[in-house]
Parts: sequence; structure tokens; C-alpha cells
Amino acid sequence: MINRIAYISILMVLGCNFLIEKSAPLDGDFYIQDGWLAFSSSRYEEADKHFNTAIETNDSGSVFHFLSLVGLGWSNIYKAQAIEETSSNGYVKNAGENLNAANNLMLNINIEEITLDLHGDYYIGRSHLFAALALQRSYYAKQLAANGVIWETINVTLSDTVRILYEESVEFSEQLESDFIFQHDVNLRFNDILVLRTENYLILGNIEEAILSFNQIDFDQLDFEVNEECKQGVDSSTLVKCLCLVSHNGTCPFGD
Repeated sequence: MINRIAYISILMVLGCNFLIEKSAPLDGDFYIQDGWLAFSSSRYEEADKHFNTAIETNDSGSVFHFLSLVGLGWSNIYKAQAIEETSSNGYVKNAGENLNAANNLMLNINIEEITLDLHGDYYIGRSHLFAALALQRSYYAKQLAANGVIWETINVTLSDTVRILYEESVEFSEQLESDFIFQHDVNLRFNDILVLRTENYLILGNIEEAILSFNQIDFDQLDFEVNEECKQGVDSSTLVKCLCLVSHNGTCPFGD
């Protein structure tokens, strides 16, 4: 009888400990992984909840905060794309705030203190951050331009604010390696960043840089055909036409 009571007591203690352990917050990487799983299924609000939980349950300034802020930035960009957002006071602006915070935090993270398992996540997060910043800056510049900063096709009409955003988009894109692939949307690759960079250079009036950027595009990675003239390399007379073709899946909607 005594042994039975002792055994039951042990089970009760172990059971209580088990419940305590299970009710404790999960590590930050679990929430971040769940956030990206939701993101990959286009459940962006759910993704935001997981990223925010990782922030709330981990120390301020930690790598979990950095990775979560990057995730929040991406989910805001994709929410904006899903609704074709034109307002300059919505998801794209929010994405900029998240990504700016992540960029500032990255400068203060002590890589030596990050566990080995998180080293890979940290470095992937860096490339995802730069790609997101490149996209966000360009997207936000277009929104501002359409909502009050009137500009034509010549670069002298760009406001300082819009110009700086395009310049920053270019600078962030240059931080990426040529093998970049966005892990949570494999359709987004370095080629797409090159096209974006080329467009930005063109808008800024930097034709020579735009030509150099376009000529780095790997046409073998495209899932549509582009004429041989564009593949052989563009110059100032063919840049706009070829960029239009590449930007619109091989069919320029504006004609020749």
C-alpha cells in the first residue's frame, strides 16, 4: 500500500512538472518557424501573431527580435502586394518601420553569443533583410510619388525624399549575393532584384548603371522567352524595350 501511494505521489509530481514545462513559452525559433509556415501559406495575419509572440517572449535586442522583425517586414510587403496597395500610409510604410528596426538591431547583435543552431538563421535573415529593404524602399517610393510627389519620366522632377528611397533600394540590393533565393517564396530570386535595381537606376536617370545591371540578368533562369537582341546585351537604345519585356514576362504591354 505504501509503495502504491508513493508511486502515485511520484506520478502526480511528474505530471505537475510536465504541465508546467508545457505551459511555459516556447523558444523564439519555434514561433518564428510557425510564422514562416503561415507566411508560406499566405496567412499573413497569423504569421504576424507568431512573429510578435517571439518578440514578446524573448529578450529585447535578441536575435529572435531581429528575425521576427524581418518576418514582419516581409508579411507587410506581401499584404500590400495582395491588395495592390497604393496608399503611402499602410502596409508598406509599416514594413519599413519593421525592417529599419531589424537593420538597426543587426548592428548591435553579438554574433559570438548566438548559439550554433541560430548562426544559419541569422545569416539567412541578413540576406532576407537586404532583399526586403530593397523591395520596400522601391515600393514606398512609388507610393509617395503617386500620392503627392508628382514626377514625370525625367529624373529632375523627383523629390529628394523619393530619390533617396530609390537610391537606398539600390544600395540594399547590392548587399545580396548572386545566388540569393527568398526561402519562403522561391519564385523570388536574385534576377528579380536585378530587374528592380535596373528600374530604379532608370528612374534615377543613371542609364549606364541601368545597362550594367540589366546585362547581369541570367536569362536561363527565366520561365519565359526574351528575344536574342536583349539576351546579347542592351545599350541606351534597347534598354527600355528589353527591360519592359523582362518586367512583363516577355510581352511588353506598351508596344515597341
